[in-house]
Amino acid sequence: MNDTLARLLALSEADALLRALDGRLADLERETNHLDDRLRAEDEGFKLRQDRNRTLRLAALAKSGEADDTDARIRSYQHKLDHDIIPYKEMEHLREQLTFLRGRLDLLADEALRLMAEADADDEKLVADTAEHNARRARLEAERDAVERRRAETVAERDRERAKREKLLQEVPFHLRGTYERLLAGGGNPVVPVVGGVCGGCHLRLVDTTVEKVKADREAVTCEHCSRFLYWRPS
Repeated sequence: MNDTLARLLALSEADALLRALDGRLADLERETNHLDDRLRAEDEGFKLRQDRNRTLRLAALAKSGEADDTDARIRSYQHKLDHDIIPYKEMEHLREQLTFLRGRLDLLADEALRLMAEADADDEKLVADTAEHNARRARLEAERDAVERRRAETVAERDRERAKREKLLQEVPFHLRGTYERLLAGGGNPVVPVVGGVCGGCHLRLVDTTVEKVKADREAVTCEHCSRFLYWRPS
């Protein structure tokens, strides 16, 4: 293979590697985003779990407070009956209220005890749920850190390859660089083999004179159909 074509082929291989590295970086970015989404979902789910525990505890405290308020009203009414001089109608009303409030106090006390027991049990379960959440989060963070390390390594490799690529480009004859860069921008490989008289890029049959020039390997030959640079590969 002549020197010019060898340089073009080396440049083409460098660009293929850079495309692969860019694809790997895109995959790693998607993986990072996916792990970020999982971390957010984990945190949001655990916050909801904490909110449920807090709501249960507040409900228990509210019910206990309601029972305390009812008990205080009972004591106040009873004190008024026992020590104050009040009209008969007010006395009867207070006695009715006491009967009602004592019945309600029993219900409130039972409900407060039930809610407190549920809140205490949920507190214990929350301890276990917190440990599980922390373990899941630690695993996700470790996965994300590993992906970030691979990403950093890939970025460093890409930077090295870009420097190599720039050196290889400078070694290509100036009058061929523009053609090569246009072919690269159009997608696909700018340097392809000729196999059985067919261009490895556009897959169209080449004229005999083009095939003979490629075989002779004295110059950089391009496909008459797609303008890609050609090199000979025996069938």
